[in-house]
Amino acid sequence: MSVRLVVHGHFYQPPRENPWAEEVPVEPSAAPFHDWNARITAECYRPNGWARILDERGRITEVVDNYEYLSFNVGPTLLSWLERHEPAVYARILEADACTGGAIAQGYNHAILPLCDERDLRTQLRWGLADFAHRFGRPARGMWLPETAVNDDVLAALAAEGVVFTILAPSQALAVRPLGERGIDRGAADPGAGGDGWIDVSDGSIAGGRPYRWFGPGGETVDLVFYDGPISHDLAFGLSGLSSQELIRRVLASAAAGSAVCVATDGETFGHHHKFADRALAFAFAHEAAANGVRVVSANALVAEETPTHEVRIRESAWSCAHGVGRWKTDCGCATGGEPGWNQAWRSPLRAALDVVRDHGKEVFERRGSALLHDQWAARDAYVEVLLGRVTIEDFLRTHLRGDVAPATVADTPQGSTAVTPAAVEARTLLEAQRQALLMYTSCGWFFNDLAGIETLQVLRYAARVIDLLEELHEADGLESAFLSVLGTARSNQDEEGDGLAIWQRHVVPARVDAARVVSHLALVALLDEREPPSTAGGYQVEDHLRARAARGGLIGVAGAVGLRHLRTGRRFDHVYAAVHLGGLEVFGATRGADPSRDPAKFAELAAAVERGERVTALLRLIVDGFGPREFGLEAALPGAAEQIVAGAAEALAARFASQFEHLYSENRGLLDALVTAGYPLPTELRMPAEVALGYRFERAVAGGELAAAREVVVDARRA
Repeated sequence: MSVRLVVHGHFYQPPRENPWAEEVPVEPSAAPFHDWNARITAECYRPNGWARILDERGRITEVVDNYEYLSFNVGPTLLSWLERHEPAVYARILEADACTGGAIAQGYNHAILPLCDERDLRTQLRWGLADFAHRFGRPARGMWLPETAVNDDVLAALAAEGVVFTILAPSQALAVRPLGERGIDRGAADPGAGGDGWIDVSDGSIAGGRPYRWFGPGGETVDLVFYDGPISHDLAFGLSGLSSQELIRRVLASAAAGSAVCVATDGETFGHHHKFADRALAFAFAHEAAANGVRVVSANALVAEETPTHEVRIRESAWSCAHGVGRWKTDCGCATGGEPGWNQAWRSPLRAALDVVRDHGKEVFERRGSALLHDQWAARDAYVEVLLGRVTIEDFLRTHLRGDVAPATVADTPQGSTAVTPAAVEARTLLEAQRQALLMYTSCGWFFNDLAGIETLQVLRYAARVIDLLEELHEADGLESAFLSVLGTARSNQDEEGDGLAIWQRHVVPARVDAARVVSHLALVALLDEREPPSTAGGYQVEDHLRARAARGGLIGVAGAVGLRHLRTGRRFDHVYAAVHLGGLEVFGATRGADPSRDPAKFAELAAAVERGERVTALLRLIVDGFGPREFGLEAALPGAAEQIVAGAAEALAARFASQFEHLYSENRGLLDALVTAGYPLPTELRMPAEVALGYRFERAVAGGELAAAREVVVDARRA
């Protein structure tokens, strides 16, 4: 019988979206790409879908879909990003699973499950399983545990959710014994001492490549597949990974006839960590394995083919920490990156600070959610169906909102949607706060080396978002100060970053987006960008936007009234604003909540002042007095959008310059032609405007599909 090989790829990226705007901001460290998702997609996720096999002359001889051979999981947060931004890659992954069934599920946002409380553990599993079923069109039999972090409670929860198996590192097993020994009363026997038939494998010596059965106290079971530690390590951390030939040679050396070898590593190994490793993997799958009698199967297939013959006990542990799960709560010494002498003493206060927010939010959810929802915890588990678009928010509320708090109709939207009644908005806000609280425990916040790392800043921003949502419910009194009093005891390894409070003020507060900031952003767009204003911005639907624009000399002013509705909570916000463009990129404006009793008079007063030609200082006073107190400048643009607004302004200015140059060129074309004919070399002052004019005319002709006009421009350019 041939040797079976399972190569499991754990494909995952943490959620990177700004928690308010729900867009990924620019990540400079990922340059030249916009962000790390985009960069790793180009280096890994796309190449593995179309892995090239080349001949000795570098010509493509074959294209292999590695996902069809791999056993793999893809994190839900990565899948959601791929679905939106890289649909071809997303479709390739789903099609591969439909062909060979290699995919398994993953805990939703990669929280360390042994550190979750019971309710969060269940929700992480249920959301991950629901996400998998939605995308892959079938229930998951297996589930990848983030960082393979496990204990008996996690396995019991897996069994309760119907999960058949998971994959662990060999170092996570304590002891094994034949299933025939289960009739013996184990009592208090030490599994590491050989009692009751147990064989100690706590040194990592468990034989991999076959499923073992774990039994819970109530008789529940989960099958565990342990990967080959040395091969997996060298595949992931060798200087250049393993060649296709070396991988298969190592597999054959490790396996007995008819047995199996499982290797597991981060999927990003294949192309991102090791360039062109996707090609080596493709050759191993498509050629080297078959040539050496190795059959490539998925973990799903292995568990289906082979019934466990041994029982196993495990310890609380993870594949990336030698200290159990200390990496995500203590200064255990495990870290990635950083400088000599750095520590991770910040991990404990970070988790303690987040626990303050979590526990406060759960008390509010328990108290207020029970008055709104039939079963608030069941509603939280089911909320993933809304996030996935499987059910509308209206249908969700119809199922979960208590009838005595949900009037049948409302009058504040044209559709009369029950999703925006006060009770519905309150329920949606509570559920969103819970979603953000789950996200703030994403494991990457602790994995690396510093409190000011981009992954740690991300989990802090989720905490800020929870606080803001509870503030909308008037349930955040003292919460932020209590949170910061704990976070402030954490300190960065970088002296310039300081403590947790300084990091919060420098990196988290500027990322916050509320309705007033969205209104300020819309005012900036109206002033500096000549494109149509957006219909959605910063996580809000722009339902109404009445605006007026005036110009006097070099001064441009705008004023308007905006109605926003939050896309997640359904809460409506009405604001007014006024702003002036003072020249260059200098902008001054103010915004406040709408007030029908004074708004018409303030708009009229400002318009009259502009018509009279009042001084700029007088206009600024009118803006502050009439539309304050929230003042803003260019810094109020939504995260990552200031550059876009500036680019829009630059494009509009460039178009005006080009138009003027084209006008000058057209008026003086005869003289320019005469100079060229006479052999006079055109100076830069004449050549540059002509080149700009012709280039602008050419681009416009091509964009409009006017090929004949484009050819005429080329002829003119050659003549000039």
